[in-house]
Amino acid sequence: MDADTKKTIAAVSSVIWSALLTLMKFVVGVLTGSLGILSEALHSALDLLAALGSLFAVKIAAQPADAEHPYGHGKVENLMALVETLLLLATAAWVVMEAVERLMSDSPEALHVQTSIWAFVVVIVSLVVDINRSAMLKRVAKETKSAALEADAAHFASDIWSSAAVLLGITGAACVGFAEEGSALHWVLLRADVLASLGVVLLILHICWDLGKKAINNLMDRVDGHAAGEIRKLMAERMPAYPVTRLRVREVGMKVYSEIEVAVPRELHVDTAHEIADAIEELIASEFPEAETIVHMQPSALPEDTPELLIRRIALTHRFGMHGLVLMQAEQGFIIFTDLELPPHANLSGWNVAIQAFRKEVQRRLKAQAVIVHVEPDVRELPTYLQAVPHNWESQVRHAMITMGAPLPSDIKLYTKDNHRLCIISIPQEGALNVQESHERISSINKRLRDMLPKVAKIIVTYE
Repeated sequence: MDADTKKTIAAVSSVIWSALLTLMKFVVGVLTGSLGILSEALHSALDLLAALGSLFAVKIAAQPADAEHPYGHGKVENLMALVETLLLLATAAWVVMEAVERLMSDSPEALHVQTSIWAFVVVIVSLVVDINRSAMLKRVAKETKSAALEADAAHFASDIWSSAAVLLGITGAACVGFAEEGSALHWVLLRADVLASLGVVLLILHICWDLGKKAINNLMDRVDGHAAGEIRKLMAERMPAYPVTRLRVREVGMKVYSEIEVAVPRELHVDTAHEIADAIEELIASEFPEAETIVHMQPSALPEDTPELLIRRIALTHRFGMHGLVLMQAEQGFIIFTDLELPPHANLSGWNVAIQAFRKEVQRRLKAQAVIVHVEPDVRELPTYLQAVPHNWESQVRHAMITMGAPLPSDIKLYTKDNHRLCIISIPQEGALNVQESHERISSINKRLRDMLPKVAKIIVTYE
């Protein structure tokens, strides 16, 4: 069942129960003359109007976005919640005026309440209905993020307490005959029904404050920060290479509209930037399925030079690739070690001047005590394998992975040319590991696989 259907069913149910309770309370209130029950009847009548309004709002909010309403029609629920707040305030004003008039009256008839079993029945039935109805509406409102149903749920939650106050009032009115006339207890019990109605007013005013404030905040696009906070957290954890420089989030019911600006390298190709934007949209949708996201790429300047970046830039200037950089602040001074990458068949003596020039520039610019380099081939040749690949090679690989307790491969590919073979084994990412831990993990799996499997191909394990 989709969210719109759930909201409609809940709204229709609320209308039916509001109509029944309003009729019951009005009839019993007129027959008994109880201001508490009459105020509850009027409260329920306004609740009926509010429930009808909520049903109307739910129907309108379900309509898709159009040219005049590009963000959809969800705000109508907040507007209806504000209307319900104003109706409740009107109810409170009427009850206060009626209560003050009765308390100021010198006529005993003004305070008289004709109690009967039906007065108690209607209030108790109202309590049971409101408890169940409030719980149902609150659940559906939470599931569908419906402001209109949330307002209804709040109304009926307040009705629980106001009905309890009315029950206390008519109980006091029924017990007035047992108190000595002229005593303080007699004075309180005689006015218990009116005092209970004023208790209902206090509850109504409290609900009005909460509902009105929330409705106005939503109409003015004020958000609670949950969605924005979750989006920033997702980006920081899953895409730290693209820091968020600006974020705007608009929440309309279950829909989340986000506009996010991220910093990216200014050299990025437009196709790559488009793919990154798609990935960001998918990431946000994983947390907010109803989200619609607009991503803006902000070209960023080169970051400030760190020792690592400066050394890599110097290496590129001298036409070296490099890896395995180690920086150490030793007692003797700043020590630097790195692997420089040269063509496999290069003559070392021919590159000696360039290597020494690299070492001296790094030493000078970073004021290092020593710069040690280790030369490695930049492209490694695959060895020749004479042994044939077993027909059940993939099964052997999977069995070896299971034996060592490694993640099961998501993909195994064998690339061949003559007697050169390369086996790439992809395993699922292990998000809990940092870069150093994942490198050690992969290196360990690679070594153990080489020991466990036949020597028929170069094996490389990598995360997918």
